[in-house]
Amino acid sequence: MGLNGAPQASTAAYACPKVNIVRDLQEVTQFRNGGGRDLTDITSRAALADFSGHCDYADDGVTVNVNLYLVAERGPALQGNEATYRYFVAVAKPGEESPATKSEFETTVTFEPGKARSGSREELAPRIPLPKDANAKDWKIFLGFQLTPEQLAFNRAQMKQ
Repeated sequence: MGLNGAPQASTAAYACPKVNIVRDLQEVTQFRNGGGRDLTDITSRAALADFSGHCDYADDGVTVNVNLYLVAERGPALQGNEATYRYFVAVAKPGEESPATKSEFETTVTFEPGKARSGSREELAPRIPLPKDANAKDWKIFLGFQLTPEQLAFNRAQMKQ
């Protein structure tokens, strides 16, 4: 940082990659085992609600520090007080939509007795290897739930309604 709190000239032009929550993968609805798919069969629902973060540049690349905020809601079919969700972080090179790397994570949300909602903050730090003085501004980071084909079809059907 410069004396007045502004970035020094050597780092002022560096930017963070674009971070996006994938729309089709932003929510997940979990159902109890079996064939039922109505409201009484839902064990839980969750959404990736928001994110915040910043970048740390080093001589060999950039680390993107992301706080991902997940909100969850208990369903009528939930047994116990916990629900587990899988989500991913994918990094795409400039000009490409397909990820160069993808990492999957799992988180468990605990619902307090008598409470229908809960949430968590996930701390992620994907790293992009770059040559010294390279800028990550044209890279992309995608966040989303790791869904089964059935869960993805459910999300897309809900979006059409």
